[in-house]
Amino acid sequence: MANEILRVQEIIKRIPDCATEPFLCRCDDGELYVVKGMPCVTKKQLIAEWVSACLASELKLSLPDFRIVYVDQSLTEYVPAWKNELSEGYAFATKFIAGVSPITFTQAHKNVDEKSQKQIYLFDKWINNSDRTLSPQGGNVNMIFDYLNNRYYLIDHNLAFDHDEDAGEFEYHVYSERHRQWLFDFVDKMEGEDEARKAKECLARVFESIPQEWMLEDVDENQKFLDFVESTLDRINDEVFWSNIK
Repeated sequence: MANEILRVQEIIKRIPDCATEPFLCRCDDGELYVVKGMPCVTKKQLIAEWVSACLASELKLSLPDFRIVYVDQSLTEYVPAWKNELSEGYAFATKFIAGVSPITFTQAHKNVDEKSQKQIYLFDKWINNSDRTLSPQGGNVNMIFDYLNNRYYLIDHNLAFDHDEDAGEFEYHVYSERHRQWLFDFVDKMEGEDEARKAKECLARVFESIPQEWMLEDVDENQKFLDFVESTLDRINDEVFWSNIK
């Protein structure tokens, strides 16, 4: 988990082909980042992004380097199209990776090994992130692929922890039963359970690192949401949860 907060030095452009329309920015480390913040992304969604990224990092899943960054109002106040689209304050940022594109259905199944497919599916079920849909006809997969280096990255977890899992919610996940041949076996369960429990040990530190301005104004509502995040993750100890990992 990267704790050093960077400052945005320059906003280069808006990225219109993403649901949250984030900004491509240069930060004070000289690197380019994809930045999303309020008001386009809600406080709950920023918390979900941060928690999910930290957990994914603990699990050693492939995702771009990520940081919390600070955006100064002077960067947007003289650009009418941006002024009300990115507030001053803390935002979530992932390292920009050149030359990538949304992963195709074929790439997701041919260029991602079976063990990684299982890890991604389990991770999404764990954080209740069904927003990784893909079929041969298309979808919103939230995975990008670097063809030259044959590497994929997971992105966009702002819809995790949004609600309790609904029946059939993962039916069109890129690695749902309808889209793959493998099944979770007893060894997969043991390994997944152990890895998730170890990853969850970071949760208190992750909560402590959340910027105060991302917290909900109502103290009780904020605690209720954090409790919901934790109870969602606690499902890893529930046999009912595992019975739905097929």
